[in-house]
Amino acid sequence: MAKKPGKQPVAKVAPQSAVANNSEEKKPQAARQPMSVTTRLCIILAVLSFAVYFNTLWNGYVLDDSMVLSKNTIVTQGVKGIPELLRTPRLKGFAYLKNENYRPLSLTVFAVEYEIFGDKPGASHFFNILFFAGCVILLFLFLDKLFDRKRTGLAFIASVLFAVHPIHTEAVANIKSLDEILCFFFAFAAMNVFVAYQKSGKIWQLLAGVAMIFLSFLSKETVITFLFIIPFVFFFYQKNADKKKTIMHASLMTAGAGIAAGIYLVIRGKILSDYGASTSAVEFIDNALSTTIYGGHTYGPPNVAMRFATAILGLGMYIKLLFLPYPLNCDYCYDSIAFVGFGNIWVLLSLAIYLFLGFFGLYRFIKDKKDPWAFGMLYFLATMALFTNVFFLMGAQLGERFTFFASAGFCWLIALAVEKWVVRAEITFPALLKNVKLMAVMVPVCLIFSVLTIARNADWRTNYSLYRVDADKSPKDCRLNYYLGNDLIENEYPLEKDTAKQSQMLKESIAYLTKSLEIFPDYTDAHTEAGNAWFRVPNYDSAEVHFKRAIALSDYSSIAANNLGTVYMRTGRLRDAVPYYLMAIKIKGDFTQALYNLGCCYLNLHSFDSALAYFNAAMTYDPNTPDVHQQIGLVYYFTNRFNLAEPEFIKALQINPNDLNAGNNLAATYLYEQKYQQAVDILNKLIAANPNFVNAYSNLGHCYYNMKQYEQCIQTITHALQLDPKDVKDIPYIALSYKGLGKMDMALKYEAIAKQYYPSFKL
Repeated sequence: MAKKPGKQPVAKVAPQSAVANNSEEKKPQAARQPMSVTTRLCIILAVLSFAVYFNTLWNGYVLDDSMVLSKNTIVTQGVKGIPELLRTPRLKGFAYLKNENYRPLSLTVFAVEYEIFGDKPGASHFFNILFFAGCVILLFLFLDKLFDRKRTGLAFIASVLFAVHPIHTEAVANIKSLDEILCFFFAFAAMNVFVAYQKSGKIWQLLAGVAMIFLSFLSKETVITFLFIIPFVFFFYQKNADKKKTIMHASLMTAGAGIAAGIYLVIRGKILSDYGASTSAVEFIDNALSTTIYGGHTYGPPNVAMRFATAILGLGMYIKLLFLPYPLNCDYCYDSIAFVGFGNIWVLLSLAIYLFLGFFGLYRFIKDKKDPWAFGMLYFLATMALFTNVFFLMGAQLGERFTFFASAGFCWLIALAVEKWVVRAEITFPALLKNVKLMAVMVPVCLIFSVLTIARNADWRTNYSLYRVDADKSPKDCRLNYYLGNDLIENEYPLEKDTAKQSQMLKESIAYLTKSLEIFPDYTDAHTEAGNAWFRVPNYDSAEVHFKRAIALSDYSSIAANNLGTVYMRTGRLRDAVPYYLMAIKIKGDFTQALYNLGCCYLNLHSFDSALAYFNAAMTYDPNTPDVHQQIGLVYYFTNRFNLAEPEFIKALQINPNDLNAGNNLAATYLYEQKYQQAVDILNKLIAANPNFVNAYSNLGHCYYNMKQYEQCIQTITHALQLDPKDVKDIPYIALSYKGLGKMDMALKYEAIAKQYYPSFKL
């Protein structure tokens, strides 16, 4: 008999609560997902980047780091200076330059670093490494996505080469080059976001990518080449199944990048125009391919053909440095690269390489729009186009930092070459770690590159270490000789306590500066620094010659004008000094030292009102300079306004408690205010700090005389005379003290001595 439906056996279902409990117990196991291959590779790249640049953390401010950070008066305001950084040219806080740029983002980062860490170069070096590691990771992620994650191993190898390549040491070890790193960082961040947008079409990703492109522009103009690279990549390499969407997305990305570029260029143009500067004012000292007139002499390439031939030679040097990054140099100024013509074999070879890359890259691209070789070649050429000096002149003839973007394409091409001719099979991960042929090539290359990078980082430890090494490698470079001579006199000399070594440094400095001027006789900065060196010798005649030459060569030689004024003040020609101090102030209105010096000049001329005006002007730019407070105090002191002099001397001592002169001047003020005991207390402290301080003994003797402590007055002034027998101004006080003690025979004896110097003196 058939069973009734109602009586059929029914499978038991587990209670709901039991199911819920089981799933909760399994959740923690399901959450423990293994780290993805991509994440692991990113961590490896980050660790590798820190490993090869870790030793820069002990480096100081080198080359032009001081211009953008330690000596930039806007950056050193910290976050308060950021609004001004956003509306002024790059070096407004350091000096006025005709050839300027607008790159506020790296300066903003420096301002934040300064706000948090203060004057600590190690912190800035750390962030350079951090952002560089970010660049390496973003490059890897983009290359991986560009070929739909089918070339992960290849992308990793290219990124490893990029991380360890020694040619990047200038960009990472030089704090200033954070502008280059940030430009790359945001450009490739944008490319990664654009890849996601091409697939999803989410508008926020488009806007985020455009915003990153704009941030890249605010870092450095190099990203302008991405106006070609973005459509090149997203019209051809990244495609949706829907062709219309592909075209629409690529068009929107290209248009967005174009708008970002336009906004940036408008802002930059307005700011530079208001400042009276431009990016086109390239001078011979910065780029020897530029024709410039200095002091009536014309400098530059002999003819147009040699100008282009030498530029092409420079492009070949970039290729050479990418393959063989040794020797590296921080400067390639005149006459380190000789002018050559088109008959030079290296010019022809360089031209052939670039033409090959261009034609072969286009050929492969036309043949296969997604050809990885075509991408590498055309990307390399596009990012090098700005630095050819062929289409237009840039701010330098050659610089290793200029390869930062292009080297990514070079590393990609090398990775492809290794895959094709060494491995002879597609490189995959993690199989690449077990490939003997691949490891036999990559491990030695990476080790050699890493060693060279770490060694080169050490050269960037200080200005002296960098210039000494590089000047030996490039002895004909006029600017390297200037750099070394300048560093010896400005940085090394003040730190040296041994007078014999100081003298040797002066001779060395003058020798390098003389060599620089032999190479380039109208080098304004070298003349200024040569004047400074001769000033320290001292040889004021030679210093005067060099300062005058610097002023004649440039309308912006504020330092030379100030220092020539100081030559005249030092030699007693006070009225000759005044116009040169005024010239320095006219060139640079906030030139605190020139304002201070002019105040001192007027003080010595007894033009007290003028002196006070310029000291107060100096105070507006630097209110915490003890010397300015002391000089204002002296103005009041000499005009018998002791109640006003006193707080100025006190302020000077608060800022610098070890300023003996400020202490002595305060004591002298107390003396004239009849605050004798306060004066005595200060003077005794000064003498304890410096037992040979003659002026302190003199003022102390005056105090004792006015306090009628005649024995102490005689002892104190007698001791001052023993220290300086020529300082006879206080002998009358000895005579008067003996008179006060009733010892007229001794009083008359010293009266006779005093009359030898002061005939009108009488007891």
